[in-house]
Amino acid sequence: MDFTKTEMHASVDALADQIFRGQVSDDYHKSHRDQGEGFDRDLWRVLADAGLLAGTLSEASGGSDMNLLEVTGLLEAQGAVLAKLPLWQSIIASQLIDTFGSADQKAALLPAYSSGDSHLSLAFTEAARADLEDLLKVENQSVTGQLNDVAFAQQASAIVLPLQTDDGTVLYLLDPSQDGVTLLLQMASNDEPHYQLQLNNLPINPANIVASPNGDVDLVEWVLQRSYTALAAVQLGVVQEAIKRTANYVNERHQFNKPLSSFQAVSHRAANGYIDYSSLRACVYLAAWRLSEGKDASAEARTAKWWACEAGHRIAHTAQHLHGGLGADIDYPIHRYFLWAKQLEYTLGGAQQQLAALGKALADNDSLGFVI
Repeated sequence: MDFTKTEMHASVDALADQIFRGQVSDDYHKSHRDQGEGFDRDLWRVLADAGLLAGTLSEASGGSDMNLLEVTGLLEAQGAVLAKLPLWQSIIASQLIDTFGSADQKAALLPAYSSGDSHLSLAFTEAARADLEDLLKVENQSVTGQLNDVAFAQQASAIVLPLQTDDGTVLYLLDPSQDGVTLLLQMASNDEPHYQLQLNNLPINPANIVASPNGDVDLVEWVLQRSYTALAAVQLGVVQEAIKRTANYVNERHQFNKPLSSFQAVSHRAANGYIDYSSLRACVYLAAWRLSEGKDASAEARTAKWWACEAGHRIAHTAQHLHGGLGADIDYPIHRYFLWAKQLEYTLGGAQQQLAALGKALADNDSLGFVI
């Protein structure tokens, strides 16, 4: 596989890395430890001012028409420094609106997102499960029920919400500040603010429904494929930095007058971590490339998410173990990479859920996998 990056891809990588590493350090995390329900809106506006938020949109919406493969560098850079931002959620939601939204929806939501004045969120935990019949149902033009694990729902300009109607599944742009919506805080392992959405006779406005022009695109699957790929890209940045920091540590730390890296058991385990990282990178880039080319990536996106689960789990534990007692010290930064890797591992379904979905796809489609 050729990993040579386009000029746009390399430029996004360099700019994103410069911004995130320049703005987010280990000391930054200590000073922002008590941020609570919010996120760093100053950093969010720095990304906007650099054109990285608007860049993910089409030229018609004032963007640079960056494809998902080029966006992976932005997400990797976020993961490398563990920046607590609603980035991948906003990118996927904004691209959904940009691609399938009405003119009014675009005008109402995209300019504020591009300028860094607002963000978007996704409520797709239930939709990531195999049975879409478990989604909230629209009855008498209103919805009552609850949804868990909605990241950065507070003050979002819109939350993309899948709903079950008599005509099938639709995506709804929910304003969390409207009557009938209650948010209950559910802090995640990596200290991101997640919420339980409680909907009580929420009236459904048809103007807020997002639909494909001819009804020929499964928008739930459209969002899920991109979400799995984006999550895996963030995880790629997390594990790459965890390996890098661990390699530096075992080279500097001495035991029996020799660096830890000179011990075979240590070097072999670190090497296995790099193999896992490389496997994840290949899967992320393949899934992102297929989506960027307008191809279906149902298997590739879920494979990337599976590798994000497996590689994230193994590398996070390797980093913890090779740091010894420092791995469990919350005043030392490596523990944060463990928490982020575990959070990303289980977001929108863990490894077993992805394997179950892939197994069903292989059983239903003889063209997937190796054909003899």
